[in-house]
Amino acid sequence: MFPPVQQNRPISGAFSLVEVILAIGLVTFALLVIFSLMPAGLASLQESSRRIVETEIFQTVGAELESTPFGSLTNYVTTRFPMYFDNEGLETTASNAIFFVRCRLADHVPATTELQRATVTIGYQRDPDDSGASVSRVNRRTFLVVNRGS
Repeated sequence: MFPPVQQNRPISGAFSLVEVILAIGLVTFALLVIFSLMPAGLASLQESSRRIVETEIFQTVGAELESTPFGSLTNYVTTRFPMYFDNEGLETTASNAIFFVRCRLADHVPATTELQRATVTIGYQRDPDDSGASVSRVNRRTFLVVNRGS
């Protein structure tokens, strides 16, 4: 018997040019998809951060309204507001403000009642009383303040 004849095929462990180009094309496409989603993700992150800060401001103002003696609510609202907050929810001056907070007490509530309605309005990067600007960046909440026997 004769030994088997070996064919002279080159053994190659490298990638062909077509395989390399295809891999580069797939990676490029995947990176383009990822980078195109990034602005939407960042906008969503900023919006959720803004809402979190607004919620913290509403909680702060609501707690102050609740702890204020019922008889001095009007005085509190006229002396304390407008309030100004930075982008982290810390109180600041009007020149550095990102959030502008106003509060109004209901006018039509009789003085003999044990309830008072306070409407707190937060404007993002603008004063909520500014009627010339769009109202899309304004958030309002109403608090019912109960007379707990000052």
